[in-house]
Amino acid sequence: MAVTESLAVVDAVRRELEIDEQIHDGRTLVRTTATLTTNIDRSPAQLWPLLTRPDQLAQWFGSICGDLREGGRFEAPRGARGRLLQVEAPHKISLTWEDGGSEDPLSIRLDPEDDGTTLLRLRHTRLIPQVEFDLVGPGLGAVTWEIALLALAAVTDGWRTSCLHDVPRPSSAWLTGAEGAAYIRAWSVRWAAEAIAAGLDEGAARRAEIETNAAYGT
Repeated sequence: MAVTESLAVVDAVRRELEIDEQIHDGRTLVRTTATLTTNIDRSPAQLWPLLTRPDQLAQWFGSICGDLREGGRFEAPRGARGRLLQVEAPHKISLTWEDGGSEDPLSIRLDPEDDGTTLLRLRHTRLIPQVEFDLVGPGLGAVTWEIALLALAAVTDGWRTSCLHDVPRPSSAWLTGAEGAAYIRAWSVRWAAEAIAAGLDEGAARRAEIETNAAYGT
């Protein structure tokens, strides 16, 4: 895939980031809220099963086990787990996302657009220990959702209108290859830019960019 095509795919997602420090039990934690927004060439009703049915989630996100009804608990790939707090078909899912010892709020909203696409908004808030945040910044968690949205777009052909060509499926082999590495670098750069816009020192943001890129590269 050409460099210009890769950039078009990366920029099919719009990003926002909020950062603030909090004190909990004498520890300094950094609260980050990453919002990823994109348009998918499908209606909310067409996308809904891909977000709520285990057999269809397996096509792009991975194996999900558990009760995917409101109030149910589930287990996700790579040791993550959570609980569904609110389910409003076919427009809204609110849940907890438990990964690495923390339990954080995550929401996905699907809104129909006049052009026939769906505006998908994924919002993930994390509380990160200051020491960890100083090392990796916000990008390490956010790139996980970049990969997920790329996979969703690939399985639905949902970025055809915005990108005008096929988008890659982010398999493990692809992510560790040359093309996947280029995407990870681009995502890391963009989240570093969002961190700077949110008030993080540029030097710290660039160091975190390097660590995020290295983490996914391995």
